[in-house]
This record gives sequence, structure tokens and C-alpha cells, in this order.
Amino acid sequence: MTSKQENKLSMFLAVKAVCDRNNSTWQTLQAFVDGYADFGARVINIQNLAQSQAVDSTGLSADKEALRKTMANATVEIALATNAYAKKVKNNDLAAKTNVSVSTYMEGRDTLAATNALNIHAAATANLANLAPYGVTAAKLTALKAKIDAYSASLSKPRDAVASGSTATKQMSDEFDAADAALNDQMDALVPQFAASNAKFVEDYNNARIIVDSGGGKAKAKTPTPTPPPTP
Repeated sequence: MTSKQENKLSMFLAVKAVCDRNNSTWQTLQAFVDGYADFGARVINIQNLAQSQAVDSTGLSADKEALRKTMANATVEIALATNAYAKKVKNNDLAAKTNVSVSTYMEGRDTLAATNALNIHAAATANLANLAPYGVTAAKLTALKAKIDAYSASLSKPRDAVASGSTATKQMSDEFDAADAALNDQMDALVPQFAASNAKFVEDYNNARIIVDSGGGKAKAKTPTPTPPPTP
């Protein structure tokens, strides 16, 4: 949310508070009731979208890297044990496949890291019957697969967060426009009708419609021109 939008949202909330305090005054005018219902819904939508927009992909990226490191450590443990077995039985192909280090999984493309880890899992699984003396068990392979799956699931989350934030930004702009329309075209035009029955409500409403910026300045929003009383 931009500073300008934050200032405007503060104005929206001030108007909403004034209207909520004076509900009995305007409930008799259906067009104002309808305008306020639309306005209030837009304000709620803006607040919800602000939460989506504020999702920080940096934290998700850090989580992904932590899962990658966990996967790498577990994979290397299995790989080195399998490599020791391969060298013992002179299985050069298996020895070459399992000759890895943590950097194998921490460097390069993140999607390739998961693929390489799955290859180790498959190689160890194929030789599981011979790996018990080397500390490789079915339970360890299951745990490794869970770590690979957790890392794989994290790969798209940072980009998804950015995409969701961009979508929320566009939707938020539309909601601000709709809230402005409800105020400018409906509520502002109707509020003067309450001057006779509740002058303080009208005054408070017009004051609430002033946008105050975070820097301490203020820019007055469009406010309705009070309808002069009829000439006797």
C-alpha cells in the first residue's frame, strides 16, 4: 500500500467511525444506507488485500534455503554411506553416482538440487538390502524422502507470494476507486439532508473526509456543499 493509499484508508476509517456512531440518523434514508453498505464492504476488502500485499517473499526464501540445507545434509549422509558400500564391492557406477558433498545441493539451480537428491534416494533404495551394515535403513530413506518433498514444496512459494502481492495491488486500486465512488457520488451528496436533524453528524462527517498525510500536511478531499435551508 502506498503512502497516499494509507492516508486515504485512514480517512475511510474515520468516515466509517462517524457513520457507525450515528447509525440511527441515516438509517431512514435508503440511498445512504445502500451507499454506506457498499463503502463499508470496500473498506473491508482493502484491509484484507493489504494483508495479502504485505506478504514478505524474503522470509519464504529464507525458509526455502533452510529446507534445502536440511535436505542436503540428509542426502549426503545417505550418499556417503552408499558410496562406502559401492567402493567396498567395486561398483564404480554406484560410487560415481554417490560421490557428492553438501555443496552439490546448495549450489546451482534450486530445482536441480531436489532432482539430485531424489537420485541418491533411488540409488540407496535399490541397494537397501546391502546397506544395513553402513547405517542406511528404510526409516532413514523415508525421512530423506520427506525432507526432499518439503524442500520441493517450498520452491514455488516466494514467486507465488510476489504474484499474489501484485494481484492484490491491482485489486486494491480498484477497491479504492469503488470506495471513493461510494463517498463522492452517494454519501457526500446525501449527507446534507441530515443537517437539520443532526448537525454534529454532518460536521463530523465533513471533518472526517479530510485526508491528513503521514507527514503532517493535509489535503482536503472532495466534500459536499451543504444545501442551503429553504427560504421561508
